[in-house]
Amino acid sequence: MTLSRRALIVGGCAATALTVLAGCVERPRTVVDVRDFGAAGDGIADDSAAIQNAAAALRPGGTLRFPTGTYRFAQRWPRNGAAVVIAGLADITVEFGSGAELLMDNLHPVKRTGSSHGLLIRGPASQIRLQGVNIRWADGAERSLGDGIRVEGYPDFDGDPPRNWAGDRTPVTKVSLIDCTVRSSPQTGVVMSGVSDIRVAGLRVADSGADGLHFNACRAGSVDGFSAVNTGDDGLALVTYFAPEPTFDRTARTFSYPDLTDWSNADFDVTGVNVFGCRANGVRLAGANRVNVTGLDVVGVEAGSAFLVDSAQPGADVGWNYVASRGIRLDDATATDCDMGIHLLARPAAPGDPRFTDFDVHVGDAKIDDCTTWAVRAESLTDTRVRGLRIDNCSVTADSTTGGNGGVGVGDADAITFGTVAIRHAEPVTVFTADDASGLTVDRLGIAITRRDRPQTAKAVVDAENCDGVIDEVSIGWAAADAAWTPVRLSAPDVCAGGAGEAPLAIRNLTVTPPVERPSEVVCVR
Repeated sequence: MTLSRRALIVGGCAATALTVLAGCVERPRTVVDVRDFGAAGDGIADDSAAIQNAAAALRPGGTLRFPTGTYRFAQRWPRNGAAVVIAGLADITVEFGSGAELLMDNLHPVKRTGSSHGLLIRGPASQIRLQGVNIRWADGAERSLGDGIRVEGYPDFDGDPPRNWAGDRTPVTKVSLIDCTVRSSPQTGVVMSGVSDIRVAGLRVADSGADGLHFNACRAGSVDGFSAVNTGDDGLALVTYFAPEPTFDRTARTFSYPDLTDWSNADFDVTGVNVFGCRANGVRLAGANRVNVTGLDVVGVEAGSAFLVDSAQPGADVGWNYVASRGIRLDDATATDCDMGIHLLARPAAPGDPRFTDFDVHVGDAKIDDCTTWAVRAESLTDTRVRGLRIDNCSVTADSTTGGNGGVGVGDADAITFGTVAIRHAEPVTVFTADDASGLTVDRLGIAITRRDRPQTAKAVVDAENCDGVIDEVSIGWAAADAAWTPVRLSAPDVCAGGAGEAPLAIRNLTVTPPVERPSEVVCVR
């Protein structure tokens, strides 16, 4: 039979299309079920061997499945360092069925210290999906070895590898954790180091020995709907350490850099974070670059800050060092019953290095209630000043009379800027403090004191010493105020003549209700 040219063309195109479509059809994933390898899932039998054998059977494109049940992992010091290890693989899914959990029951019987991680991902690896992973340690773990989920990659820079790195580069990319849970891990709930293209959604961590969720030297990440409860350290930490040259710490397995880089936990979007009762900070950023946090709610952090951004220069007498974070944005933040609310902290050595003092932190709006020491604090711990904080809108309620009285404080700082600050306090104590601050700018500062009677002594609610800058508008109200009360106290060296003068910090419009005889005073400090 003779075929026309048209038939040949049409037939050839159809054959080609069928070939392409066949290549595009997604092949069924190979499912590796831990029960097929002998796991009982009854919470009593030791399923260690079955779990390890199932994980070892994974191949690219495979799914490791834990059906409903409790899978007890009792082996202490497993050879690969974790109950489940994924290394050198791509396109892998780990899936827990409804009600499935991995019970890590390999603590030391007396010391209650850990001996392995729960799930470990090591590079090279890509397209790793953890769906509904649920890991719980046996009761009574002391802080020790044992991360719930640990991901070890490599910051894939051009050029030479960091100092102390040995062997091939092991990048890890495209990692997602969806609706995972870690409880009572001896160390961190989830930790990632040197990982890119990260998605974390619906993660819940409770009662971890260290941080709930920790990132080191990662890039391009999103965190949404994260919950941390009673963690032993920070709820969420994005920390990249400092070293004079790019360095890998073989013991801690962390990366350090001399400056901010595209691997300094860079380009992260964090939304919907809830932290309750952690022992350090709700969220901590150190050596971070271009991080947006929206929708932060922190409650009951009694020994730290709801939101801490800090630096530490070598010689500042702290164990770890980190440069100042930049490109940081915080919006829709609430803090309740914490030691501090928002804290910008620089620890520069003398003389200072701008890498450790020049931050770029912008807070859009924050609501801070009943914090004990400070609602907001921007400070340097040395005479070398910190700079780079702007807060657009901040409301504060407090009744504390210790530390900074739960108010707002600036110390040893340059160019700190506030838009609208509203403070409501139960006592006539100092609630807005500035010491050794230059270029301080406040658009509107409103202070309301709610105490109904008059104590024997009432302090100035605004106290600024050795400061310059401008406060456009200050309004102060206290229904029980005595006419002799002076609510604003300013002081500065070498500006007074005959015991009176003008401070370099200008208040353009000051209103006190009810009126008092002397709304403000300038005190000479020699």
